Amino acid sequence: MFKRISIVLAVLALLLVVGCSKPPEPEMQNTQAAMQAAKAAEAEQYAPQSFRTAMDTLNAAKAAKEEQDSKFSLFRSYGKSKAMFISAQSLMEKATGDAQAEKERVKAQVMEMMTNAQAAIDAATVALKKAPRGKGSKADIEMIRNDLTAVNTAFAEAKAEFDAGKFLASKAKLESVMAKAQAIISEIEQAKAKKMGK
Repeated sequence: MFKRISIVLAVLALLLVVGCSKPPEPEMQNTQAAMQAAKAAEAEQYAPQSFRTAMDTLNAAKAAKEEQDSKFSLFRSYGKSKAMFISAQSLMEKATGDAQAEKERVKAQVMEMMTNAQAAIDAATVALKKAPRGKGSKADIEMIRNDLTAVNTAFAEAKAEFDAGKFLASKAKLESVMAKAQAIISEIEQAKAKKMGK
């Protein structure tokens, strides 16, 4: 009888020790810190796929932890959620690295675009100065001058966004600036051709 009771008590003690595993709090905190670092590196914008994968893993880890939290304390096992939090942390760190690399690539691309946009604006300005003048063209030239002023304003905004570290927004504005500057040049060239054809 004593032997049975001691075996039952030993089994219960073993279940208590094994079953009462602690929640993966340090892993959760490390993953949270890695997520904040990824957000600070703008991984959502510059490395959306890596960030989404990391977030999916983090959400799965949280779900696994919550599933274990809902169980009776003797039957809790946080091993799976702990491994998932560690994986999520690693993926967040990868997303941070990917974002930093992509941000540098976009920055270099935008710097080159700024040079090209400035050249296009300068070419449009020169073309406007050489635009054919004459009867009926004054209103057209004034419209083109207003368009060129808007292009210069947009270029200044793109430059300000670049200086603020908003490279993707700057890139989008510069694409628009270059397209509008080219449109102005084309419009002036068409006016020249039209005047020569008369």
